[in-house]
Amino acid sequence: MSAPLLDLRVSDKHYDTRTILERLTLSIRRGEIVSLVGPSGCGKSTLLRILSGLDRDFNGEILIDGKPQQGPSSRIGVIFQEPRLLPWLSVADNVAFPAGPRRGRDPRVGELLAEVGLAEARTYLPKQLSGGMAQRVAIARGLFSEPDLLLLDEPFSAVDAMTRMRLQDLLLSLVRSHGTAALLVTHDLDEALYLSDRVLLMTPSGKTGAGRIVREIEVSVERPRDRRDVLLASLRGELMEGLGAVAA
Repeated sequence: MSAPLLDLRVSDKHYDTRTILERLTLSIRRGEIVSLVGPSGCGKSTLLRILSGLDRDFNGEILIDGKPQQGPSSRIGVIFQEPRLLPWLSVADNVAFPAGPRRGRDPRVGELLAEVGLAEARTYLPKQLSGGMAQRVAIARGLFSEPDLLLLDEPFSAVDAMTRMRLQDLLLSLVRSHGTAALLVTHDLDEALYLSDRVLLMTPSGKTGAGRIVREIEVSVERPRDRRDVLLASLRGELMEGLGAVAA
């Protein structure tokens, strides 16, 4: 097996006197999709901030291809729960914003907008977009710097069910075509199982109640997957059992 793209070790992470994460390790292979699920408050979003380089106040290390990461990196793209588009910039300029303002003429912008089905929307302003269209722009922006790893923090939770399923399939297509690994935080167990190679269950554990990864589930169902697959349903039951044990 090849060496992992990402290796993360967090000995501990504190906010004031509260321990948020403790004895947490995570590795992701190149091109792999991993979902992180767990109850609210277990530290999932904190973990993403650490991985994105936005939070360096922890004890541990982040390695990309074996090299330590210090702060934000173009090798890691982030897609948030809300699109967070700049309202005064066109769609094209929003996509290219990682390179600086008003860079929408970069040839990669047109290619990415075509991939997400928005080739005709490059001159639109964000106020002219539906919620699903805006999140497609955010996905294109996340891929603009050609990252090795995408971090996604509940990226489809604000759209309707049909749009959500279309965006899930779009994400699968883009990860495959770009060879990008992805770490997805979601509360939707069906989404996690439909998209992922592995699902990690994170819970508050130990005497401190700090977040740890307590269970890993391999999703061996071949793609394209049927959302009604009985094996996915069985794995969902296993995740529900794990979450129930936390709540008990």
